[in-house]
This record gives sequence, structure tokens and C-alpha cells, in this order.
Amino acid sequence: MSTRAVASAIFPQSIDLVWAALRDFTFPGKLISTIESAEVLDNRSGDSVGATRVLKWKTGETRHQRLIELSDQYHYSTWELIAAEPPSEAVGHISHLHLYRITETNQTLVEWSADFSADVKGDFVLFEQKAYLANLKEIRENLGKH
Repeated sequence: MSTRAVASAIFPQSIDLVWAALRDFTFPGKLISTIESAEVLDNRSGDSVGATRVLKWKTGETRHQRLIELSDQYHYSTWELIAAEPPSEAVGHISHLHLYRITETNQTLVEWSADFSADVKGDFVLFEQKAYLANLKEIRENLGKH
């Protein structure tokens, strides 16, 4: 069984435009309709490595996540789950967002992935993978409106 979920999508926008929106750790609250709010704690900026954000879903779930990597040169960010209510279905959960320039068309390939601890069940990995793809599609649509 895999402990990694991966989804990707092609965005018609340039990597610079897509990265400008996704490098801010609060992007889910601005671009994903199922998220009620995304707040960075302790007056940290949305691009501050070490910052903790609280995501609140419209259904009531919350997740606290810490930004552990951010690269403007290579267009990626990485964050870890540090708390969830209700509790997460995996003890460990590290997510990655990586953008790639498609040089032929000046479009962007966006990959959203996560690595889970060995205790994760396959149905949860599949659920997360489908959620990442749905999120990417919605983000692409929302960026197209700007």
C-alpha cells in the first residue's frame, strides 16, 4: 500500500502568476471554497518558514500546519500537520506543493502531494488524492478569474 498521495494539473497561467498566489501560506482560504478561513498565527507573514496556519473547513474540521520549506527559486512549499480536530487518520502527514514551468506553452504544471506515516489506511490516501485534484481544479478556475 502506498503512503503517498499525488495529484497534478496544468494551469494556463505562467509560473510567476501561479506561484504569486500559492506561495502565500494562507492561499487555501482565498482559493478553495470548502475552506472557511486560513490564518497564520503569531503575526507571522504567509511566507515565513516556521509559521503555523490554522485551516478551518466550513464543515467544522480544523488543521494546524507548520510551513517547513519555501523556495522561490524552485517554486515549492512543504508543510507538516501538527494538530487536527477531529484527529487525523495518520500520525504523520507532510504535504508538498511544487510548480513546474512548461516551457513550450508558458503554462504551469502544479503538483500537490503528501507523504503519510505507515499507519495510514489506503482509503484515506485515495480520499486525500482526490481532494488535492479537486482543490487544484478549483484553484485553477479561481486564478482564471483574475
